[in-house]
Amino acid sequence: MTSEPRKIAVIGNAGAGKTVLSRRLAKRWGIQVTHVDSIQFLPGMKIRPHKESIAMLNEVQAAESWIIDGYGPLDILEKRLQLADQIIFLDYPLWRHYWWATKRQIQNLWSPRKELPEGCDEVSWEQTKKLYKTIKNVHRLMRPEMIRILQRDYLKDKVVWVHRLSDLKKIL
Repeated sequence: MTSEPRKIAVIGNAGAGKTVLSRRLAKRWGIQVTHVDSIQFLPGMKIRPHKESIAMLNEVQAAESWIIDGYGPLDILEKRLQLADQIIFLDYPLWRHYWWATKRQIQNLWSPRKELPEGCDEVSWEQTKKLYKTIKNVHRLMRPEMIRILQRDYLKDKVVWVHRLSDLKKIL
């Protein structure tokens, strides 16, 4: 891993603080941030067609430098991880993801997330239930697979594992 990463993948479950961390890293390194949510969602919380999301993320990944916040389509995620100089995996206990996601939902009452397209309203019981279900499914199904992928020889030296807030403070 270089001392000044130019391509940083920030991954983790919903409510992990990926966006906050990505913004801080962008300021620190002077690198553009791409929020996967801003690509995958269209106004009204509709999902962008899969092929369009892949094309847009491939374009970002082809750039000289980037910070990409989020997973996105899994069929190109591993390529992003290979291209990255640094992979930051925010892997907190499940309760923390629920807690921070709940706080985010409450904050959205007054200040919607800036990384979402115009007209994306997350403040509803239906959206909150979807968010909680996503957190559970990502933790149960996707997390074990991500851990397995990140332990591969060609990736493991560039992974920064964040399990506790003290780990996060070391990055910042």
